[in-house]
Amino acid sequence: MTNGAGSNSKRINQRLVAAPANAVLTSAWLKGRGISSKLAGYYASSGWLHRIGDGAFTVQTGSPTWLGAVFGLQQKSQSFHPGGRTALELSGLAHFLPLGESHPLFLFSRAGERLPAWFKGLPWSKRVRHVSTNFLPDDLGFNEHRERDLVVKLSSPERATLELLQALDPSASEYEHANLIFEGLGTLRADVVQLLLEHCSSVKVKRLFLHLAEKHHHAWFKSLDATKVSLGSGKRVLVAGGRLDPKYLITVPITPELPSDAP
Repeated sequence: MTNGAGSNSKRINQRLVAAPANAVLTSAWLKGRGISSKLAGYYASSGWLHRIGDGAFTVQTGSPTWLGAVFGLQQKSQSFHPGGRTALELSGLAHFLPLGESHPLFLFSRAGERLPAWFKGLPWSKRVRHVSTNFLPDDLGFNEHRERDLVVKLSSPERATLELLQALDPSASEYEHANLIFEGLGTLRADVVQLLLEHCSSVKVKRLFLHLAEKHHHAWFKSLDATKVSLGSGKRVLVAGGRLDPKYLITVPITPELPSDAP
């Protein structure tokens, strides 16, 4: 290697040293570090970067990780974030749920946001359930998740729980799934829950959340002021053929009663 080539390599490495491992780097991220689109193209043709799609690169060969791709999406829009069940798992609050190759990955964003072509072309993209919705404000209930030097924004447990209910299918099995998760939500912050409930636009989600929270007698539930939460009027059918919760006016699965002669 000539001195010129070695000097060029050192300059390139210095430009890319801040790139987290397994992350997608967009043209915008690279431009912010003095690497123009033309220079990024040169780096890609020289093997310093690896192009995975239009305006998207990686430093390492191979496909980026799921969170590495989210890192790339958040350079385009901070609206994209792991939410719902996936955010609860990353926060250690849904660890008992099954994992595996077919395990869904829940990605939330504002309504109207579209996934770029490079994201859709990644080998695990079919596992992603993209939920675009405005039922919660963009600026409430977020944390940071760190894996080594990779940092992404994701829903806090409080917001993720509401997102979980928003994405719920109307079935008894999905209700039981949410019910199991609520068992482990004893550490939610009442002030954050209160704020999110007051700004949530989904009546179904608010009623179901309060129904499950009250069912599990979590301490933080006692600190909520439900009078400040608009629950609308009329009944909401969550599960067809279920029983009506008379307080929150939602139909939920009928719980089998223990026989009187049970030991």
